[in-house]
Amino acid sequence: MLTKQNLRDIKKLAIAIDHDAAFGGKSKGNKHLLRVVAIVEFMAKKMEADLPIAVAGAFLHDTALPTGDDYNYETNKKIVKSILKPLCLSKDDVDQIAECVASHEGTAKAKSLEAKIVHDADVLEKTGILGIIRHTWKLVHSPKTLNLDSDVTLSKNVFEHLQWRASRLQTILAKNIHHYLTQGIDMSPDFAQKLVSFIRPLAKQNIITENIAKELEQILTERECKKLEEQLSLEYLNKKFKF
Repeated sequence: MLTKQNLRDIKKLAIAIDHDAAFGGKSKGNKHLLRVVAIVEFMAKKMEADLPIAVAGAFLHDTALPTGDDYNYETNKKIVKSILKPLCLSKDDVDQIAECVASHEGTAKAKSLEAKIVHDADVLEKTGILGIIRHTWKLVHSPKTLNLDSDVTLSKNVFEHLQWRASRLQTILAKNIHHYLTQGIDMSPDFAQKLVSFIRPLAKQNIITENIAKELEQILTERECKKLEEQLSLEYLNKKFKF
């Protein structure tokens, strides 16, 4: 069983990787990891999952990012197990955490409730306007990104990726949250292209998600700004959702 000290150690490791190693440190200061952890805590408590395992998986879910590819299930597992080795956790705890990390991108079906929750929390961060910002930023800084020189091609990739991620949602709770976050927002290819054209040059300057969001407000409607702010502040977690 994971202890509070284990979780503190895991948090420290995860933040160091996310801020200093992922994308060569260009995303330092972004709050994605902390939002995912908060969403996971919310969902895990509602669904009576193993909270420490789910939280550990949430903190570590992006540990493969420094390799330039966090979509490979087996590679993700190997990386996180290697990272956890110095902590001397039980094999069962390591295996459960590794499952959360390995399946978080939706390229393999999550095998546990905790893994489903981590996966879905990450999808909720790739939802709506925040999702467009985050995936545009990731593609701009991904070494394996090919043939995305034009805003049209890049926005098509972003739009299709967000649709694909949404289609992979595992839990009713996350599906209901996703519906709320996109309700009343024009999540069309044209809207995605408009935002991507604005976001791309800012991402190239290594401006982090939260600061891009502030700049983006100048071209968003009042309703769109409110939805984006709800995502960044996680205010929506105060609402009641069926699960």
